[in-house]
Amino acid sequence: MSTILRVNMASLAASQEEAPQEYATLGGRALTSRIGLREGTPDCDPLGPDNKLVLAPGLLGGTAATTSGRTSFGGKSPLMGGCKEANVGGTLGHRLSRLGIKATIIEGAPPDDAWRVLYIDSSGARLEAAPDGLAGLGTYDTVERLLGDNERTTNVVCIGPAGEQQLGAASIAVNDPEGRPTRHAARGGLGALMGAKRLKAIVVSDDGAKNVEAVDKQGYRELVLGFSKTTLEDPRTKNMSATGTAGVLGYVNREQVASLPTRNHHFGTFAGAEQLSGQHIAELAPERGGKMLPCMAGCIIKCAILFNDAQGEHLTTALEFETITLLGSNLEIDDIDAVARMDRLCDDLGLDTIDTGNAFGLAMEAGVLEFGDWKAAIGLFDEIRNGTELGKVLGSGVVAAAKHFGIERVPAVKGMGLPAWEPRTLKAMGVTYATSPQGADHTAGLVTARGVTDETYLKASRHEQVLQAAVDSVGLCQFSNPPAEDMAKFVSAQHGMSWTADDAMALGKQCLLDERDFNQRAGFGRDSDEIPAFLRTEAIATKDGDAVFDLSDELIDSFWDGL
Repeated sequence: MSTILRVNMASLAASQEEAPQEYATLGGRALTSRIGLREGTPDCDPLGPDNKLVLAPGLLGGTAATTSGRTSFGGKSPLMGGCKEANVGGTLGHRLSRLGIKATIIEGAPPDDAWRVLYIDSSGARLEAAPDGLAGLGTYDTVERLLGDNERTTNVVCIGPAGEQQLGAASIAVNDPEGRPTRHAARGGLGALMGAKRLKAIVVSDDGAKNVEAVDKQGYRELVLGFSKTTLEDPRTKNMSATGTAGVLGYVNREQVASLPTRNHHFGTFAGAEQLSGQHIAELAPERGGKMLPCMAGCIIKCAILFNDAQGEHLTTALEFETITLLGSNLEIDDIDAVARMDRLCDDLGLDTIDTGNAFGLAMEAGVLEFGDWKAAIGLFDEIRNGTELGKVLGSGVVAAAKHFGIERVPAVKGMGLPAWEPRTLKAMGVTYATSPQGADHTAGLVTARGVTDETYLKASRHEQVLQAAVDSVGLCQFSNPPAEDMAKFVSAQHGMSWTADDAMALGKQCLLDERDFNQRAGFGRDSDEIPAFLRTEAIATKDGDAVFDLSDELIDSFWDGL
């Protein structure tokens, strides 16, 4: 991959150029973050003409390595105002790589209010007026119209009504191998950035293109076989293949862990958790036709839950742990069918389920509706779709909702709503939320250690953040659990380099430093690293006693000293 596809929305022109040598060993998140730092304007209006939306597959995109097809979307976040990367599965990354596109940069402001579609294929790229009636459609109808029966050769990337309204919690949808828009670059509101560019969709076709060949073909083939064998034999993979990420509900709901957000993060356990668990979903699957699927071609883990309703009709293929907790236990809703319906509505509107669940939790806290009232919660999606005042507030994320309702207890860091992993009992997660340039994003560095020293929490978070940045940059899925040594071997064989594990970790470190540099130029100060005060003062009851997040600011400030 050596081409940068540049799409200028002001001139409505697309051009390709050779990628700078500086980008040769960058991919995925490392590349989107570097382009944002080099070409972006950190202090710009996130929805203005100077912000850029960047798409980049990883360094292993287009290859046979399992889970190697992930894609990074990056830009200045309309939600948090800093550097944000949102990572997504599906087959988009493989298609872009097969077309030789290292990164796609969408820049400038459109000359009018017309909606457009970007088409990318082996002949190049072109912008066309969106077909009549496409604007205003949800992602399901959008994908159906633009994809047709071409899911084996084509991907549709699109926004729903939330992105069109430029709401802060808007996501970008990518269709899965079955042609459904269930894979989302969800966090950070990058769907609003795509909406500001008046770009309704991107259609990518790699029909006739071949896989990207490795420099060391035989060596790479052997690595693929060995890595696949290790992944399949990993007990974590077996659990994922059986119950998906939803399988951890039982673990986090234990009194010792108490990391299941309940009643707007007031509690850490939920009486109805069993009804939301991956194990319960698996019990329903045979009678409803549910099953486990891969989210991308060639994935051997198959952690995507295809969930059907009681009549056997499809509801969602992305019923994941974070979604179930923020739209379920956090709202005191224990009906898995109701949660699945809300998940589908989030997908169709193009909304991040985490920030949406947090915003709904604040609405319940404010008395707009009662905790546990799933029918009223589902009704809120009509408010968002119709663009009412309440809908715009809720679709703009948890910070906007807190401001509107006059609530000071805001479950967010750097503008990002808190994920399910509780910092009061899993203290390393508090370090990750506070120090990550990505804000409160669990995928930035998930560490579930308990009962260790404060310094160990810090070091564990630092190591995981660096490792995960590298994983996102080579384009692998974190659920394949690749160590730095394996990533180095893959990149060496694929690109004809001589990488070590230290080189792979250096990639992750520099990615974090680039993102921090961007944020500082955007005006982020020490206060941006503070976690919500209630996490330090409101205790979570556990079997081992009350727990608060009690790691010092001085310790958190030392995070960057060891990088």
